[in-house]
Amino acid sequence: MKEPVGILAVAYHLPAHKRPVKDLFEEEGITLTGEISARLGIKQVPIRNGETNGETASNMAVAAAREALQLANVDPLTVDVVVEYSIMPQEYLVPVWNMSNKVQAETGAIKSFVVGFSGGGSSNFMVALSSAAAMLSENDSMRTALLVTGDATIPGNRVLNPSAPVTVMGDGASAVVLQRGAPAGVAIDTELWSDGNNHDICYIPGGSLIHPADIDLYRMELDKARYDAFPKAETLRKMSDTLLERAGLKFSDVACVLCSNISAQDEAALQQVFEGKVSPVCASNRESHGHLQGTDFSLNYLSLIESGSVKQGDYLLAVSHGMGATAAVTLLRY
Repeated sequence: MKEPVGILAVAYHLPAHKRPVKDLFEEEGITLTGEISARLGIKQVPIRNGETNGETASNMAVAAAREALQLANVDPLTVDVVVEYSIMPQEYLVPVWNMSNKVQAETGAIKSFVVGFSGGGSSNFMVALSSAAAMLSENDSMRTALLVTGDATIPGNRVLNPSAPVTVMGDGASAVVLQRGAPAGVAIDTELWSDGNNHDICYIPGGSLIHPADIDLYRMELDKARYDAFPKAETLRKMSDTLLERAGLKFSDVACVLCSNISAQDEAALQQVFEGKVSPVCASNRESHGHLQGTDFSLNYLSLIESGSVKQGDYLLAVSHGMGATAAVTLLRY
């Protein structure tokens, strides 16, 4: 019998500074109507003060990683792998620099190796979780993994798809400590799916920030027609049913569902297909933080535990459609 892999600790680091959504719309030259406001369901988002005071995406990621390791009571020297799942462009250009190396160095996890995932939107977290859990489960020499993300939105891009806003993005970072034999937050299984036809449904024309003088190249583009056409909620429900059947469970066995904090409209669609089981903490965090990319899960997971609405042994589903290109569902036992 394989020893289960579970979540020992979760932490997040968010900028103290928050901006009202109405101010961000005004700055980006977009009219915020009552209809748009209701559809988004976001009131404010955390925003970093900039690199002048050291509040970079990677510094926030290091802070979250340190806190997670401390909460887990894990010596950084015992971390076997650091897995990064950031979504937004990083601070330096590839091929050498990456955030996971910086986290490895500055947390003292110097005996680990590093790996990263990209291109899956907020589904990156589940991809990272599934891969790390498999590594720990299948390798006797590995016991502990540190999952980390840090995302800073490109200036002028807080509102995704200005002509018909889809979400409002904030800045933040988070970290998750996984360990073989952990008693709670057991990662039972993950179902992943991707649609290659949607590879360019959401992209940044300017690429890796090589034209800083032309900021218009760095407005994130979304093909809204294709985004709307993709059956996001229905796909996630089908994947969840497949996952539950594989685990010998029924949907009635699931206590609640956690989703990404994209918009009120997105959550309403998920509530419908998941029979009202999406946790209220998702709506609350969306209103006060907006969409934090991969950090949405960490924020919602901690809020769910703090709410006292789940008990040991409850089954949870974490779901994300990753803007249409990658869909992911993870089954957890708290």
